[in-house]
Amino acid sequence: MLEQELRRAGTEVSTATAATGQSESRLRVAISENIRGLLFVATLGADDNRQIAMLPWSAPPPAPQKLRVKLAIQTLHEQPEPILDFLLLDSGSQMLILGASKISSYKLVNGQWNLNGVVNVPLARPLPRDSRGHMTADATALHVYFAGTTCVGVASPDLKLSCVPGNESWLVNRRDPTLAVRWINDRNLLESEGAKEPFYSAAAGWFAMPGGGIENRAGDKLRNAEGWGSDIASIENPCGSGALMLSTSAGDGASNDRALAYTIADNEAIAQSDPIGLTGTEVSLWPAETPALANVVVRNSKTGNYEASRLGLACAQ
Repeated sequence: MLEQELRRAGTEVSTATAATGQSESRLRVAISENIRGLLFVATLGADDNRQIAMLPWSAPPPAPQKLRVKLAIQTLHEQPEPILDFLLLDSGSQMLILGASKISSYKLVNGQWNLNGVVNVPLARPLPRDSRGHMTADATALHVYFAGTTCVGVASPDLKLSCVPGNESWLVNRRDPTLAVRWINDRNLLESEGAKEPFYSAAAGWFAMPGGGIENRAGDKLRNAEGWGSDIASIENPCGSGALMLSTSAGDGASNDRALAYTIADNEAIAQSDPIGLTGTEVSLWPAETPALANVVVRNSKTGNYEASRLGLACAQ
């Protein structure tokens, strides 16, 4: 491009001065670099008659970052009563809905979820305000965790549950065996060995703190996490190695929240997806039992119902 512009201005251009035997050129142009960036250098004449002009030269802007994943959401169930958590079992044919005092079991029949059973949860102590709860399942048992009450049972063939006082620990993400958490009595906060103080949620070594902000165990703040809600989740990256962090935040000028996926590098959250709008305010966010999926509960801003939805990740085109 430079050669074309010089020729348009009537200047002869040569890139092989030494081969022609000439000892000097009338004008020599080079692109160099200093500590501030690129430098455009023009040398006119030679020896004692040499003049040099140097001007900073802006490099072309970097190409915009290509977002690597795409978020999608699927609502599975909604109801007027609060939903604290939900769980899909038996290859997705059974769904458990955790309420503030009961668990409801649904079976998928001809594409419809039909109520199959309900059990009450005998709480050892009243739940705190803005109640929270969590369910996990393994090959042999169903586990339910409330602040002050821990339950174990089975989901099939019939839903059964036995509860005792106390706060048992569980893995906040089964693929991360180093982070075991438990509820704190009479509070909707969690605690963990190695964490300096209670927190709302944890993912990939980061904690959503009661005072706001996301911190690691050393107390370092996560940059680019302003405005995040109190729930974060770490799930597998379907487009590469490692994990992605999911978070929710308030939408721009709207009452509905939105969700995004991030990678974490050098204590900074880097968006890897466009935001996806939710139907209302996020109530809970947990990693799902299926990789690259998360369970999110939202209270619909129009109907007031609580919605249990799957938040999924796919590679962007």
